[in-house]
Amino acid sequence: MQRALIVAENAKYICSPNPMVGAVIVKNKKIIGEGFTHQPGKDHAEIDAIKNVKSKFKEKSCSQLKGSSLYVTLEPCSKEGKTPPCTKEIIRSGISKVFIASKDPSQSGLKKLIKAGIKVETGICEKEGSEQNRGFFSRINRSRPFIICKIACSVDGGIGTIKGKDKWITSKESRKDVHYLRAQSDAILTGIGTIIADNPQLNVRVKELQDLKVNLDPRRYVLDSNLRLSGNEVLLKDGGQTTVFCKQGKKIKNLSPSVSIVEIPGNSKRVPIKNVLSFLNKENCNNLMVEAGKEINSSFINSKLIDEFIFYIAPKIFGKDKINFSDFDCSFSNIGTIQLQINNIEEIGKDFKVTATPIYK
Repeated sequence: MQRALIVAENAKYICSPNPMVGAVIVKNKKIIGEGFTHQPGKDHAEIDAIKNVKSKFKEKSCSQLKGSSLYVTLEPCSKEGKTPPCTKEIIRSGISKVFIASKDPSQSGLKKLIKAGIKVETGICEKEGSEQNRGFFSRINRSRPFIICKIACSVDGGIGTIKGKDKWITSKESRKDVHYLRAQSDAILTGIGTIIADNPQLNVRVKELQDLKVNLDPRRYVLDSNLRLSGNEVLLKDGGQTTVFCKQGKKIKNLSPSVSIVEIPGNSKRVPIKNVLSFLNKENCNNLMVEAGKEINSSFINSKLIDEFIFYIAPKIFGKDKINFSDFDCSFSNIGTIQLQINNIEEIGKDFKVTATPIYK
């Protein structure tokens, strides 16, 4: 199963909104085939692994598959979607045992396999399998994406200064690493304040990922309650998928067909975040990254919606003129009354990347 988890990583940038899955087929204690989930509408991991066996063994593939064991990181699908159910091909292939890391609450693969006389065992490396698909499980079980809040800041928690300083706080290495985070995200959410201040592209610009030959740019979502956008901003003119949430729409001249204006009414002066998340859930968004300023960060923190923080901390001190990354008294161990569980610290260029989980009470 450990090998299947490694193979699943090949799907990291290409499979969404489908879960990231790896499959390994074993016969006589030897791996005879491997596979992973490809782009939506193409082969799932189990089918990819079976085809791998057929490609390697040609006319002997049937005898190789008969009585073999399948190790797969997620319960095989049982429903017809863009592709036929994987359970059907597993049963037809002659595989006699299936070992599964995580169950899929949206499928009935276990029942189908057991009914066909295949021996099934679940829960092998379940923690690792669930972590690998935390965004998918969040959408299925909580009806919202897994939310990461990315913050680039100084040692004293500043994301800028009142007087204004250089546009970049962190190193080139950190900024490159953020592009990999974006490539793993289905969507990025920011606010009108960040758009006006920085006019960001919020896309993926990493040469090393271009060989995948798929569109890695996340969908971009902008909270703009009063629709202050002019229409000349980069992310409204570059052809990328962008949705702007506002309280009341109005016509913006020469708006690209790739840009949507969505009205989300409510009693408050601002666009309700939970309504936005409901919209994203309908868009099959598994993983959302918040790249915003103090106001939106604070709203998400106050609503207890952030699942993970990723801090890129530069060796700088902004001092008394700093703009904090939230409205709360903050450190890298707590945000207000919310404790932060530090999961990982790594050095990137001259900066430190700190990954932390908020502990809500």
